[in-house]
Amino acid sequence: MKLPDIELVAAEVHSAWMETKRSQGVTSRKDERGDELMVPYGELSELAKELDRSTVRAVYAAIERLGLDG
Repeated sequence: MKLPDIELVAAEVHSAWMETKRSQGVTSRKDERGDELMVPYGELSELAKELDRSTVRAVYAAIERLGLDG
């Protein structure tokens, strides 16, 4: 099985994270530099996007280690 493009999945991960935060009543979340994270993925800084990408890479690596990638 070919895993989906990291960038596409990272955008979905970010969207799910925002939904979870909103359901908890969170309306604003800033990173260490003061950049707002509660914005659509396309509006994030490259550093913030990289956080989501690294999450996807970690999951993909776990899938590969477990032999679940095909």
